[in-house]
Amino acid sequence: MRVAGTVETNADRRVLVQVVALAEHARPRERWVYRSVERGAEAVARRYLGSQYRHRILLRDTDATPRRVLAALETSTAAPGVEAVDLLVQPHGTSRRLMLADGPIDTDDLAARAQARLAPAQRRRLRVVLSTACFGVTHNDAWLRCGFAAAAGARGVYADGLTSVPAMLRAWAAGATVQEAVDAANGAGSRRLQDAVAAHYYRHTGRQPDADAVDSERLVDGARGMTIGTDPASWRPRSLPA
Repeated sequence: MRVAGTVETNADRRVLVQVVALAEHARPRERWVYRSVERGAEAVARRYLGSQYRHRILLRDTDATPRRVLAALETSTAAPGVEAVDLLVQPHGTSRRLMLADGPIDTDDLAARAQARLAPAQRRRLRVVLSTACFGVTHNDAWLRCGFAAAAGARGVYADGLTSVPAMLRAWAAGATVQEAVDAANGAGSRRLQDAVAAHYYRHTGRQPDADAVDSERLVDGARGMTIGTDPASWRPRSLPA
């Protein structure tokens, strides 16, 4: 599956950075659940994307800090022969914030740090952010300011990752566009059921605001037509110099 005008690249010219940080900041009685989710997130990425990238840089638990995320982006975008760097973001999130290993960080702050740290040539190699963080859609504009050409995130509390993430990564690995991969996640079949189960759990545990906020539907901002083989320089955001 190709998009007119794109440049196909080989797997050895791509790097994936995966950030997984869920259990450390979970409630004690939910921590074991999130440990299982973390292991599943790693396994799914390895299964569907392991052969699609030169490297998968995994930042988990205490390694999932803003400093290490930026260092991974800096190193991978500077590596000889690398044309595209994608980011798979899987921590907790709130509106315009991510909960990383050392605490919450505003995504606007993270974008400003990336702009200061990465040279324009490096930022042109940033391509796609696929996020499973709650309220991920509120982070999309910050990812685009970092230099990424496209970003996808959920409207509200993210509850259907068990079925949606494999569907999304499988489609992305097979050559679907970002929009098509996100559509595959949104149409995975059990989103409404899993959202309902999550909302019921939150109500049962006295967390009505969380119950009201459950909405796993993902939205894409930026270059929706990019595929895993697209050269991001051809979709350079207007925020970057020529």
